[in-house]
Amino acid sequence: MVQIKLTEEELSFLESKYPDLKFDIGENTISGVLALNCSYKNIPIKAKYDIEFHLEINCNSLLPKVRETSGKILKIAKRKKLISADFHVNNIKGELCLIIPAKEKQRYPNGFDLKEFLRHIEEHLYWISYFDRYEKKPWKDQAHGYEGYIELYHEDPTLRSEVKKALETKEKHNLTRPEIRRIIKNKK
Repeated sequence: MVQIKLTEEELSFLESKYPDLKFDIGENTISGVLALNCSYKNIPIKAKYDIEFHLEINCNSLLPKVRETSGKILKIAKRKKLISADFHVNNIKGELCLIIPAKEKQRYPNGFDLKEFLRHIEEHLYWISYFDRYEKKPWKDQAHGYEGYIELYHEDPTLRSEVKKALETKEKHNLTRPEIRRIIKNKK
């Protein structure tokens, strides 16, 4: 794991823009209440989520893992009789699935950026809050895991090498172009 060190500028930003989120220098974590006040297509949403993330990254991602710690999203999923993955939650610990790893470099071209990361979390939580309120998605979401890579194959030709790696990992062997096309075609 690689530790992320926040700059004084980032700490000031966190304190002024997100006063209910606290940085714990000893644990190298940010946790607390993220008070969401966002709008999309002139539809404002205010909501609060308890979140936590350790400022560390592993070799598979540019981003820290974020958890929604109060179980709010899992309760929404249960109330709506949907699985947690439909709300982009990976497990019962409340770990959020923010972005498919192959797309991280597009959104974070210079690596981890606290401002962009918090904006990203807000978008994610807006999506969940909107779906909770209006029973529909505010925008198309990315599929998870294997299915997400298949979507990505059609969506962004520049990421096809990433898609190939993911499919080969799933299939447990190297794939030729015709094999990749066959897999993609069969999953449509």
